[in-house]
Amino acid sequence: MAQYTLYPSNCDYVNVAKALILKFPFLRDVEGNGYHTWHMSLKRKFKSERAPLVSDEEVKRFKERFGHGVKRDKPPETTCQRIDSPSVQQPDVVGEDSISVDAHVKILQEQYQRTQPDNAVVNERMTRTFHWRRREITHGMMTAQAIEKYPFLRTATGLCQEVGQTHKVTDLNLRFRENFSEMVPSLLKLLRGKSTIEKAYADSRGEALVEDTIGMDFKAALILLPTVFKEKLENYISLGKEEPATPYPIVQLLDSCDWKKVFCERRNAAVKMEGLEICRTVSVEDAILAAFYAYFTFNLAWNTLTFIQRHVLKVSEAGDKPLPTALTRIINLLA
Repeated sequence: MAQYTLYPSNCDYVNVAKALILKFPFLRDVEGNGYHTWHMSLKRKFKSERAPLVSDEEVKRFKERFGHGVKRDKPPETTCQRIDSPSVQQPDVVGEDSISVDAHVKILQEQYQRTQPDNAVVNERMTRTFHWRRREITHGMMTAQAIEKYPFLRTATGLCQEVGQTHKVTDLNLRFRENFSEMVPSLLKLLRGKSTIEKAYADSRGEALVEDTIGMDFKAALILLPTVFKEKLENYISLGKEEPATPYPIVQLLDSCDWKKVFCERRNAAVKMEGLEICRTVSVEDAILAAFYAYFTFNLAWNTLTFIQRHVLKVSEAGDKPLPTALTRIINLLA
């Protein structure tokens, strides 16, 4: 390709990537169209080859044309970027209007104030307001407004049920634990040497009883998962009461500042988003799952949680965008 142009067209990249996996089928991606990672790798290769050729006329021409090299300051994020997901394109609400929904909401808010809410009543009213709620969130309802109006979205159970109803899937927590457990050994191999807190996990594991190590390995793989995708761990889970720097769902261990204890002890955790506390859980594992469900409930995008959705829970549907290249590469390595 480089013999003909330093700027191949998208069609050129696709044709070469297809020819590669046709000749060497074992190089095919596990997920998607089979050649996406090779397509992206070729594009990056050409980009890196062009970088030092600042005096090349073709490179100069394209840089001037597309304004490459012009850096723009990005303002700090205070709200999460929403996505248009096919799962939230709900049909028009049938059998409910603003008056009936307000009545359901009033009952939900009354139940939330009780020490022991009536689960049957809560489930019924959340179901009857489901399509109305999804439409409100899809049309831009802020997180603070959503959890004030529908307070059971401030519970891990409520978030789980919202995702289950959105995708018509039951037993999400069980499915997650079963599927993720199978991946733990492979994930821990990929994670080796990639995190500064890995030593805390190794030390904690070395002092643990044999029967406790399986649970510790599961927790470690889950906590360190963003590292596989080169995402910042502090945007996923944090220790102490300092306000998180990210608006995205983050797990906060309020009463802990020692990673070694996190790996070996059961700790209460909070899930925060856009400066709000969404819910509290009795373990870091439950909190990470709640953060994942918040990602779905409020239509957010994040590689680590997309991995949980598509590869761990196997939740996908027609219209889903192709997986990001980094995510597909990890799935290939785990195959």
